[in-house]
Amino acid sequence: MEISRREFAERLALAAAAPWFVEDLKPPQQQQQAQEPSALAKALAEGVRLRYPERFSADDLAAITRSIDGRLRNIERLYQATLTNADEPDVVYSVYRGVD
Repeated sequence: MEISRREFAERLALAAAAPWFVEDLKPPQQQQQAQEPSALAKALAEGVRLRYPERFSADDLAAITRSIDGRLRNIERLYQATLTNADEPDVVYSVYRGVD
């Protein structure tokens, strides 16, 4: 079976992206309630569906949507965390450009 370079690149990209989605396919914990995915998560999942219409079933797209939504929620939690001066590094790294 011979595949084109483009097909190979697509398969490689899907394989590289798999860990982002596989961890969210595990059954959710009972403490977590099912929340409606955000509009942004739905739009991004729709982009995946439009790009690869024949590759994902409805269940796959639902899992991808949940995965994207979970990551977006985690990003929001990171943005809400405030850093103090103690959280900054002591030494600032800068590249030596030589003597001017």
